[in-house]
Amino acid sequence: MISRADAFIYSQDLNEVARFVGLVEHFTPALEPGELIARIKQVLPIGVESLQQIPAERLRDKLPGRDRSYLDLGNHIVAIPGGCLAVTKGRAFTGEIAKAVPAVNCSPDKLVTLAADITRQLDDWWTRREDPHCSEMVSTFYGEQSLHSVIERCTWHMTQHVRQLMMVLQILGLNPRRPLTSADLAGLPLPAKVWDG
Repeated sequence: MISRADAFIYSQDLNEVARFVGLVEHFTPALEPGELIARIKQVLPIGVESLQQIPAERLRDKLPGRDRSYLDLGNHIVAIPGGCLAVTKGRAFTGEIAKAVPAVNCSPDKLVTLAADITRQLDDWWTRREDPHCSEMVSTFYGEQSLHSVIERCTWHMTQHVRQLMMVLQILGLNPRRPLTSADLAGLPLPAKVWDG
């Protein structure tokens, strides 16, 4: 959230932030929707397979400085594209969908199956899609946005958390079997740091 005197905005939309601070800027996603869907299909399996590398007795360990376990993080990673899928089916991008907190955590093996199902459904949706630009507006908790922008938000959000999972493997002294590459990150508006603060 950004505030000024009695006014405030949620800092989810860079265009709204620019208007709020008096800049004449217009931000659009750098990657086309088809590339974003391809990126979800590429990065999501990397995330769930990396979670499988974590020893079962360590899955409940907490992330550095956060009240979230490694297993929580893995479930969150899968829930993000699940929320994207819900939006492609006509649901509003609510704060609850954006938070991507599952009601019940699944095991790493179950997450592999769930992730494969989500990516299959996203791929089916994309192959049947008539408008490749995803320019229609959808309702979000921070105002009307293009579907393209919501897909981008879900893609970078998931990818950022997979970056964090890569760091968890480092903390545990494990080498990822399928590390993220610079190509997986290219064109996404990711923060410079894996962890904030």
